[in-house]
Amino acid sequence: MKKICVLILLIFSLPILAIEKIKLPEPNFKGLVFEEALKKRRSVRSYTKEALSLTEISQLLFSAQGITTTYYGHKLRTAPSAGALYPFEIYLVVNNGEKLKSGIYHYLVEEHSLEIVKEGNFREKIKNATLGQEPVAQAGIVFLLTAVFERTTKKYGERGIRYIHIEAGHIGQNILLQATSLGLATVPMGAFSDQEVNKLIGIDGKKQSTVYLILVGKK
Repeated sequence: MKKICVLILLIFSLPILAIEKIKLPEPNFKGLVFEEALKKRRSVRSYTKEALSLTEISQLLFSAQGITTTYYGHKLRTAPSAGALYPFEIYLVVNNGEKLKSGIYHYLVEEHSLEIVKEGNFREKIKNATLGQEPVAQAGIVFLLTAVFERTTKKYGERGIRYIHIEAGHIGQNILLQATSLGLATVPMGAFSDQEVNKLIGIDGKKQSTVYLILVGKK
């Protein structure tokens, strides 16, 4: 009994490791005329070795899921969501980002911040998880759109799965057009191993799973 009490005291005396967070720059609301962005948007699969700036990454994340206003207690975002339930979590594989270590990050929507999930060079692992597609290893960042299905299905049942897939398209188009406005190169991607990508970022693939990938880099 004495040993158990000592062990408990030791556990509770251990320091709590804080998760590293990176506060992102405030988003900018001036850019390319919308109609011009529509005209210029193209899928590009070749990128330079130049790093994406933290300002560019911030703007892209805001376009994906940034909070724009509050309405009857709901914090509404840049992309429409069935019932304003927002099932998506955004992860980034950062291959080449200014002021960011290479690694995997999670976007904290309400704080407009990033938290680091894993540090390290994941170019080859994300490439292998996407069936060996070389552009994935070349891109500055890879957006991983992951859905927490219950957030939507608890209200809409099986129909909610359709709404989630529709929402992935909304978010994806926001990122693509924002990248175009910033003069960046980008391409959406649906060919990947769900199991391998989910394992890489540490989600279970059942309650939460990756739905869509988007590559962004410098032209």
